[in-house]
Amino acid sequence: MLILGLLLVVLSGAAGVLLIAYNNGGAAETVTVFGRDLGSYTMMQAFIAGLVVALVFMIGLWMIMSAGRRARENRARYREARKDAKAAAAERDELAEQLRHEEDNRHQPVAGNTDTMVTPPAGTPIPQDTRGHDATAQPVGAPPTPRHSAPVGQQPVITNITPGNSPTR
Repeated sequence: MLILGLLLVVLSGAAGVLLIAYNNGGAAETVTVFGRDLGSYTMMQAFIAGLVVALVFMIGLWMIMSAGRRARENRARYREARKDAKAAAAERDELAEQLRHEEDNRHQPVAGNTDTMVTPPAGTPIPQDTRGHDATAQPVGAPPTPRHSAPVGQQPVITNITPGNSPTR
């Protein structure tokens, strides 16, 4: 749009200059441009031709201004997108650092705690007593069963696999 606007401004300016430069005056004007007669026009026709040239000039200026405004808006949008990207990257880095810190703390043994978490394999049935109740349920008032103990009758499963180590390797 900028190039078309510049083209219209230049062409209308050149047409205006040529019409003024080759004006001889009189009731009927013969327009001669570069040695060629373009026609014989009255003053009213020449005035209307001048208005048309001025209108084309103004349209060209409007197109140039519109292209400049659009370019400023695009630059502002890109600037905002870059600012948002920087904020997102900073937040991502902060969360990654927080996750790294949590991972480091999770893998460090707690002082004095040597217990290992035991988890039953998937699909292991829960032992039932003779009445059909859960045999691992605690009677009222009994101390709670530790979270890391295996259900009755099941071998403990040790789940101390660290990231990057797979039990299938």
